[in-house]
Amino acid sequence: MTVLSLADLIQQYRLKSNLTLSELARRANINKGTISKIENREVKRPDFKTIALIASLLDIPFDEYVECYMEVERRASVLWSLLEEAIASSQSNSIIRKIATKFLETEQEDSYDLVEQLFTTTASLHDTSLKLLLYTLIVKYSRSHGIMVYIAKGLYQQYCIERNDFSNLQETYQFGKYILNYVDLLSKQERIEVYYKLAVHAFTLRLYQDCVDFCTVIIQEDDKESKLYIHAIGILRFSYFYLNDYERSEQYMEKYQAYEHTRAADNDKLLEAMLHAKRGDVERAITQFDQCLQTCSKDFIVHVVTEYIALYLSMDDVEEAGRLLSMEETILGISYTTPMEFNEVASFYRLKGDYFVKTNQLEDAANSYMQSALTYARINDVQNERQCMRLLFKLLRQDTQFKDVSTIIEIEQFYERVCSV
Repeated sequence: MTVLSLADLIQQYRLKSNLTLSELARRANINKGTISKIENREVKRPDFKTIALIASLLDIPFDEYVECYMEVERRASVLWSLLEEAIASSQSNSIIRKIATKFLETEQEDSYDLVEQLFTTTASLHDTSLKLLLYTLIVKYSRSHGIMVYIAKGLYQQYCIERNDFSNLQETYQFGKYILNYVDLLSKQERIEVYYKLAVHAFTLRLYQDCVDFCTVIIQEDDKESKLYIHAIGILRFSYFYLNDYERSEQYMEKYQAYEHTRAADNDKLLEAMLHAKRGDVERAITQFDQCLQTCSKDFIVHVVTEYIALYLSMDDVEEAGRLLSMEETILGISYTTPMEFNEVASFYRLKGDYFVKTNQLEDAANSYMQSALTYARINDVQNERQCMRLLFKLLRQDTQFKDVSTIIEIEQFYERVCSV
């Protein structure tokens, strides 16, 4: 594909608009000779404001005339102005990337300064897709020019954006761990933030030992009164619980409660109930669960109910489990936004399926397991999604309402093949 020169582009659009040089000059309030020199390539580097004015009168798309203009422009200050205008006027990411690339490639300018300028501006943007594009560009350019600090900073910012894609939590977690190769190049605050975000990410994926490792770094490096230090303590109390280390869980719960503003938190009330249950003090656990349900915030109810139902089902108390399942309307009436919240909703559906199995309501159980699998799929929790599907297949094989068992087996085998890919 032949790329037109700036001169050819302007002439082509002028002729397309049936305008003479004189008419275009009159409308633009520009000397006719100036336009003629531009079209005849007699001006090596025409003023951009002049080009932009002519382009607006001829309806030349921004990306077309800017791409042509960049072929003759080498000054960093002008290219930066083009980039700012492209961003401010919400031009396509494609042309913005081309301008930013040209800006970074400016000769006779310090590469570090150029990267720093682009990085600072990128951080102030609101369009996450554009930010991701520019951070990726910064990392690529920094790699090729040995600017190690901005490799680290760019990768960290990429991770901060990509970790919000719940459908790729496993992949973005591995990407986040990769940043640890560069973590010493970051400032102390940035390092603490990296470890904290990874700790939360690991907890969401139920990688509790990883979570403990990351939080331990925070505790070793951060100030004891900082917000992330306190949050790390809070995460550790639950991580140790799920690692079956109840003694340490309780120790960190006490440390967490030592901070004035964390006392009587919903999480602590729930953890106390869970610890009582694990230690066999069921009566006390039930009392604590009930108190927690009465006082917790609405968006925390799902966390309490799933743990409470699990306790009753482990005791084969289907009546009390059924009572808690009646809170489904309240639970689903909340707008959830985090992976951990979706995880709890998925757990609620799975427990609901277990309840229906115990009460021999197999069709309802099948629907509940399917709903659980779909919810786990939203956060890319493949392991639990597969477990729910296996429970569903097991149920279908055992249910005498399904006469064609061979068909069910074929579906199961197909699903297993897909999962193994």
